[in-house]
Amino acid sequence: MRTLLCEVHQRRLSCTGTHIRSFTLCVHCLAPGCEPRQIWHLVRHGTRYPSDDDTAAFLLTLPGLQIDILLAHQEGQGELCDGDLTLLTGWSIGALNMTWSSQLAPEGYRELEAIATRYKESLPLLLDQPFTNSSFKFRHTATQRTEASARSYALGLFGDDSAYIPEALDPDPLLRFYDVCSDYQTQVEDNPDATLETRLFEEGEEMTSVVFNVSRRLGVPLVLDEVLVLYDACRFYKAWDPPSAAAWCVVFTPDDLKVLEYWQDLDYYYTNGYGHAINYEMACPPVQDLLQHFSAVVEGQEEPSGVFHFSHSEALQPVMTRLGLFLDSKPLTHDHEDPDRLWRTSRHGSFATNVAFTLSSCGADQWWVSAAVSEQVVSLGGCASSLGCTWDEFIATYGQFLQCDLDAICHNTLTADLAISTSVN
Repeated sequence: MRTLLCEVHQRRLSCTGTHIRSFTLCVHCLAPGCEPRQIWHLVRHGTRYPSDDDTAAFLLTLPGLQIDILLAHQEGQGELCDGDLTLLTGWSIGALNMTWSSQLAPEGYRELEAIATRYKESLPLLLDQPFTNSSFKFRHTATQRTEASARSYALGLFGDDSAYIPEALDPDPLLRFYDVCSDYQTQVEDNPDATLETRLFEEGEEMTSVVFNVSRRLGVPLVLDEVLVLYDACRFYKAWDPPSAAAWCVVFTPDDLKVLEYWQDLDYYYTNGYGHAINYEMACPPVQDLLQHFSAVVEGQEEPSGVFHFSHSEALQPVMTRLGLFLDSKPLTHDHEDPDRLWRTSRHGSFATNVAFTLSSCGADQWWVSAAVSEQVVSLGGCASSLGCTWDEFIATYGQFLQCDLDAICHNTLTADLAISTSVN
């Protein structure tokens, strides 16, 4: 039994707990004879360290549980193979501490620099040029991880620290619109009923089976909260060092991970996705910003070659939802896990997830808009081609978002002094 489990684990360790991306850049989505004129890029920060709560859970739970698992196996309990036990034995909490909470990890710096480098290689006419304030525009939220991501991205584009990265706005209704939306706070963030489907799934047979199976495999009785700490440990340690086997991932089988992935998808679906209308209705400021920049180029105004925004999953997922991406024919629910679902946050919600739009000139007042999510071309609604849209198609589908009154959408009463500004100026 242990030998079989060991073989299964060793085959899957190279990709367990993280989404392995394949990169197909947007070169081929430019129509023949078109020249790129502007890129608009919304980027989630790169791989980070856990939040305060998650870091505390790691420090309090993992070292003691490591000892308990190893002792259980010495006493003949548990089902981990020798290779898995070797990985767990060699694991150490290392230097992880509370001061690192939510900071960009070394892998995050590398990710953002590499993304920018690949885009520059893909769009050299647009991006392979020195930095000037008029040519490139950067904006990030008031966090270390997004500022560091912006600077790493700039390093990948320009090869040095010449880019001007302005100080963040706080609050920022463009990149953290969810923080200044009263209806979102009351209907979703502070409303336990908003995630009822997630809780029902947690209480269901599939999650109960995961807890039972993991406990049996480790030889240590666990509760759901402890299993979720292990799931986070698997994902974070894998994200920090993608090529290496992550010790805490040996805890789970591929079937366990599918169940936990769906649990995560359900949670994001109802907090950031299609589960509640306010989630995507409030996400119009970034879409408005995109439309304003592209419209200015089409109208012949002076515009930067690149507009780069660095934010968080709470912004990226609602924006993708507002754009109609990854929409399933039926809502996600606790009692129906569709293995072929489009809403799969391991693919469009991971660290460094990014949404890029490119506007290209095709001569004689003809324009082409293409889009990619994490460097994979995506089809846009209302467009005849799967590779992009004519300008008329793009405006017909998304032009409505040129009008975006966040106060009205969110029924805000106290944001008049927040200086909400999503214009191209």
